[in-house]
Amino acid sequence: MIQSNVIEKLSKLEKSDFQILTVYLGTDTLQAPSSEMLLTQFHSLIHKKLNTVDRTIFKSDIQRIEKYLEAHVPSFRSLVFFSAGKHLWEVASLEFGMPAKITIDNSPDTTKLVESLQKHSKYLVILVDREKARMFTVEQGEITDQSEAIGSYVPPRVKSTGRENFKNQTDTNFRHNEVLLKRHIDSVAKAITKFTKTNNINFVIIGGHAEMFRKVADSLPASLQSKIIVGFVTDVNAPLNKILRESKKIAASIS
Repeated sequence: MIQSNVIEKLSKLEKSDFQILTVYLGTDTLQAPSSEMLLTQFHSLIHKKLNTVDRTIFKSDIQRIEKYLEAHVPSFRSLVFFSAGKHLWEVASLEFGMPAKITIDNSPDTTKLVESLQKHSKYLVILVDREKARMFTVEQGEITDQSEAIGSYVPPRVKSTGRENFKNQTDTNFRHNEVLLKRHIDSVAKAITKFTKTNNINFVIIGGHAEMFRKVADSLPASLQSKIIVGFVTDVNAPLNKILRESKKIAASIS
């Protein structure tokens, strides 16, 4: 994940007294591209966009990027290189697709990068069932913070069999379970609110048991309610990497 200090560093190189080679490489698919694909993409850009003089001037930078691509197995969908000999070397790994591009200028070409980082800003994933809630924030495709809130067990709704000895017993059990459920949801909502106090959330995804989506959403502060985009059914105890993959698919579909 590219850090804000990298963007700040690059911004200070606007109109520098040396030229900078900027290279965007990546794929629109949800899977990370292979090193071979990125190398082919890089060589195609060089052939189509750089003249003989440019290739000669930036020969060492081109070789440095080639060596990087040969030595690293990509785990991200896009890479952005900023290279200027001894003056500059920065590589940004991104968990979203970027169009291939190569430029030479006295300023680093960060326009598309900054726009995409703003577009793929931090979002919140909430997983909730009748026992607990799990929360984590995702930024640029990586989990940046996570928490878990465990409430008291709330029995699932039981449909009447028509054989109860006393109707009042069924009603009493139902009302008792609903009280427990409300208490659980209120507790979860408080935990979510506390968790998000220091996070600037762009949108919210709710997962877990479908019956809980609307109940949890209605218990959240208005500032979070307005950011809920979708809910997806899943096991709250599913492995985190599986939940992350699912959330990234949803995030990619709305970006």
